[in-house]
Amino acid sequence: MRPSLLLVLLLLAGCDDSPGEWAAIVYPDQTNRAQFDVTPRFKSFSYCRDAAIDRMKLIQTGRGGDYECGFRCQLSGDPHRMNICEEKRK
Repeated sequence: MRPSLLLVLLLLAGCDDSPGEWAAIVYPDQTNRAQFDVTPRFKSFSYCRDAAIDRMKLIQTGRGGDYECGFRCQLSGDPHRMNICEEKRK
């Protein structure tokens, strides 16, 4: 198989390693949205949701945590602006 044809097939199959634009936002205490943990750069909402659910299982708090996935969130480093996203889903 020619190298250029192989590259086209890989791209069509979604086998690239470029970062995505979904971020998993996990809130250890669902009543306190100021405290959260963000894992950015998922390719799809489903990958983001799965990672957020896994993270929720890891932190297991008695305060009833929560999560959401955000698309194109502001990742400027300011924690108060982190959860400003073009779209949010759960």
